[in-house]
Amino acid sequence: MAPSFGGGPRIEPTPKQPRGRFVVPALAGLVVGLLVFGTGGWFLGRSTAADPAPVKGGTPTVSAAPVLGAYEQNQIALNQPRLSGALAPVSQGWLPHLSGCVRSGEKDGPTANRAEKARVRCEMDAMSVIFVEYATAADRDKARVKTLGQNVDARELTPGVGPAVERATPSGRTNGNYVEFAYQASGKTVSGIWWDDSSTPVAAYLLAYWKEGSGSKWEPMRDIWARYA
Repeated sequence: MAPSFGGGPRIEPTPKQPRGRFVVPALAGLVVGLLVFGTGGWFLGRSTAADPAPVKGGTPTVSAAPVLGAYEQNQIALNQPRLSGALAPVSQGWLPHLSGCVRSGEKDGPTANRAEKARVRCEMDAMSVIFVEYATAADRDKARVKTLGQNVDARELTPGVGPAVERATPSGRTNGNYVEFAYQASGKTVSGIWWDDSSTPVAAYLLAYWKEGSGSKWEPMRDIWARYA
């Protein structure tokens, strides 16, 4: 199945904010202050500053996760109902970034195969992300066997493809099999990354047209997977 993409405009990344600029008067004042107070003033300030709060058990303080913007919060609210239950762990990191998610059984939703309980198809810019809940773990494993064959095909279709491995996702939420694969559809090469959860009958895969979607390189897809999986 070839990935489906929306026809909307591509969202360009926000440019970085320019570095702060020190005006000449502020710089002059800073130099004068340093000359007057010197290092003694610096140490005095350190000695009178409040001590940092102690950390229990010697565990370093972990900064709180950044607050999501209104767009990301809205996407979570839209996507979470379709990716609940068994699909929640494998999809959690993706929720704020997916759009156009549709579940099997909904209007215009994907058709679940015979061995599948549910299938959810989402878009992510030039890529598609598919989440599948299988009837049994054996059904999931049979589907993975197909991607293993396409991993062999990918050696010719998409140079640089990596070997299939068993590994945890970067987030640590799931642990299972990771397979890079490729196939031909409508005269185009489609590249994909499959990963599953060995403890539940679920899997997901990221799809992109090899040339148009990933620039004939594996690195963009691997980067996206590493960020959110």
